[in-house]
Amino acid sequence: MKKREFGYSLVEVLIALAITSVVLLTVVTLFYMGRRNVYSGKQMTYAVSVGTRILEDLSNWVSTDVLTNLNITDTTAFTSPSPVINGVTYDNSLLRDTSGCTGSGPYTCPNDTGGYLATYRALIDQSKLANATVGMILTPRNPANGPAILCPSGNCPWTTARFLKIRVYIQWDEAQNRRRTAYFDTTKVNRD
Repeated sequence: MKKREFGYSLVEVLIALAITSVVLLTVVTLFYMGRRNVYSGKQMTYAVSVGTRILEDLSNWVSTDVLTNLNITDTTAFTSPSPVINGVTYDNSLLRDTSGCTGSGPYTCPNDTGGYLATYRALIDQSKLANATVGMILTPRNPANGPAILCPSGNCPWTTARFLKIRVYIQWDEAQNRRRTAYFDTTKVNRD
């Protein structure tokens, strides 16, 4: 009789390889997801810094400054059709955004008498946010001259609105087929 040789059988080696490959696949996936989350967080941080800058500008404005800087008068009609951002419709509102800005150095944006949208466009262009847009949705609330629905007849309640709700948003493409949005809300009170 021969003495039995010690060592690993083929089955034991295959099981060890299978366990090792599952562990390595999990670790590689964690590294990939961690890298993607760091990249996503970096972009969100930049978007929040731009949004904070916009809110700081808005905090110094009274409601008449908002109307003046964004070229809004009582004859300014609401955006038609109603703005839709990420599937949410904003009825009886006005949209001002950077999508219509032109130029490559100093930008020129429509309805931007204060030059603020051009500044925000320059901020997002300096970033690594792909295909980014900054926008403001302005909604007058509690107008003194009647319901906001009167706007299509030319009687918009901009200057008589007791409150002006402003939703600032920054949208960008984080990856292919993945559009991200950061929202910031503020309200201006008409003290006149």
